[in-house]
Amino acid sequence: MAPKAVNMRITTFVAATAVFAGAGFCTTAPPVWAEVPAMDGVYTYADEDGIVATWTINTTCTPHCVAHVTTAPGQGFDAALVDGRYSVTRTVPEGALCPAFTAGANGASDEGGLHPVTVYQWWDPLTLSGEVDFLHSPAPCGLADRHDRFTLTKVG
Repeated sequence: MAPKAVNMRITTFVAATAVFAGAGFCTTAPPVWAEVPAMDGVYTYADEDGIVATWTINTTCTPHCVAHVTTAPGQGFDAALVDGRYSVTRTVPEGALCPAFTAGANGASDEGGLHPVTVYQWWDPLTLSGEVDFLHSPAPCGLADRHDRFTLTKVG
């Protein structure tokens, strides 16, 4: 009789172990993505050419994250979160500055001024650093510098 009792205990132990081990395979794993930090607030934008501006950012994440950026009263843009960084292609109304000049034998001149420029811009919400590519502008002086890096610093 004793051998039967030992055999019964071993079988019960093996069955219980299988149930608990199998329970680990049935649980759902937590999501693998990292939580996106809220960017709500006021930031100082500063690029490598010395341009400084103020951005007010409000983020929404239903269902996809978008940064709603105000750059001046009545001006702004929306940037979607793609692969961990906010990105947008947009037109900056007065983004290219042409200097005034006089040229040629007949004294042709241009008063210079501000012109629109189309840019592709992205930034990382964790490091608060980003880049901007200047894609196109009708500015008569052209676009000499087609790429900049910038940082955002939270000030409020």
